[in-house]
Amino acid sequence: MKRSTVRMGAAALAAVLLLGACDNGNVLLWPWVEIAAKEQEVPADPSAPPPPPPLTPDSTDGSSPPPPDMGSFPNPNANTGAPETGTPFTDGLPENPTVETGDGAPLESAETGQPLPPLPVPTEEASNTPQPTPPVETPSTPTTPTTPTTPAAPSPVTPSFYFFRSGNLAPASGTGSLEMAVLVPDMVFPIKSAPAVAQTQVYRWGGGIKGGDQCDTRNFTAPWRDNYCESRSTTSKTPWCDKTGVHLGQDIRVGTPEGCKAERATKAADRTRYEVVAVEDGYISNVGSYSVTLHADAGGRIYRYLHLNMAKLKVATNQTVKKGDVIGYVSNDFGGTPTTLHLHFEIKLNTASNGWQYAPPYSSLLEAYKRRESNPGAQVADDFVVASTPR
Repeated sequence: MKRSTVRMGAAALAAVLLLGACDNGNVLLWPWVEIAAKEQEVPADPSAPPPPPPLTPDSTDGSSPPPPDMGSFPNPNANTGAPETGTPFTDGLPENPTVETGDGAPLESAETGQPLPPLPVPTEEASNTPQPTPPVETPSTPTTPTTPTTPAAPSPVTPSFYFFRSGNLAPASGTGSLEMAVLVPDMVFPIKSAPAVAQTQVYRWGGGIKGGDQCDTRNFTAPWRDNYCESRSTTSKTPWCDKTGVHLGQDIRVGTPEGCKAERATKAADRTRYEVVAVEDGYISNVGSYSVTLHADAGGRIYRYLHLNMAKLKVATNQTVKKGDVIGYVSNDFGGTPTTLHLHFEIKLNTASNGWQYAPPYSSLLEAYKRRESNPGAQVADDFVVASTPR
């Protein structure tokens, strides 16, 4: 008994010494204990700004109210170089009659060759706004059997907008790209709901080449027209354009003549009439003085938005966004360089042979607009005007 008692005591003493060695770090029996002890919470930097919250998409089914206004994020570099009243306009320049806009000839359908009727002037109500559903009358119980009737064939859809083919630029504005493919088939249109016309902002009324008034009604009733590869006084180039010194995006005129006049008369920092949205899920990778860059979650796609109201942005750098989230508002922020009220939109793709390149956005925008409007539009026959060096 005594020997067993001594043995038990010795064993207990040995165990105590071994545990003491573990606590002193001399023997590592449970490595997770040591690692957990080193994982101390790093104190937050009190001077660091809080991260921007992710956006919440608006409810589209009417079952819940829209999310509360998230406010605007400060952008200290907004519209750098602009005067206190914001980026100046070119309105007031005398209209140059020698610069053709292509609006003079009657429009013909590319499909039938028949004349197309003039488009109505757009109103502030978007054409895709859902209309109230008429009440359904409950039919009375018939007393005699009825003969089933053949449903009438659906009426053809009246085009709500016209468009030229991709690569057909305004007269004397340059040579367009031959790329006809829809390079991004699944994006949404970057303007949430307002009427929109893709067209040059330089070679039409209100532009620096044409002169005149940017709110001219003819700008808002014209067909869509590509202006990627349009001649500009730059050194920009892309494999999709034949020449250097070209426009690398698509300009989009937004709204109506009345809305244009109202925004032009509004203080630059207060323009919030026309909402701009994220075309894909992703995150805001950069905010500049007059640009917002969206890096899509889908690999190989980057989008750039120019001329938003940079003082009223709804997003900040590194913020995640969902397709359709409002990111800002149409304006003309461009520093001290005059420009019109419009959105300049770019698509940058990671190509196999040339790396990241600004790609033709016209066809992708056109298909996205058709989906937004639930309307196919009507393609206009080529006007056979040979684009050349601008006058």
